[in-house]
Amino acid sequence: MSKEFTILYFASARDAINISSEIISIPATSSSLSLQDLTNLLNNRHENLVKILENSMFAINMQYVDKDDESIMVKPGDEVAIIPPVSGG
Repeated sequence: MSKEFTILYFASARDAINISSEIISIPATSSSLSLQDLTNLLNNRHENLVKILENSMFAINMQYVDKDDESIMVKPGDEVAIIPPVSGG
């Protein structure tokens, strides 16, 4: 079984790192990652995302989630969307 999940980047998150998606592997010692662990992983992987992630919304499998809820876990096969604030203008 694959231990990977997909991250989708939108708006300023996509622009900051010049990619719209990537596949991330869950560490071999884990069966899932907390949303906080995922945020830390992305911050370490993409320095330009640090400030953007602070204000972004997250969706897992097209369902918005509370990024401060420590019980939310990202599992293999999940699709996580990073949705930064968007201003109209």
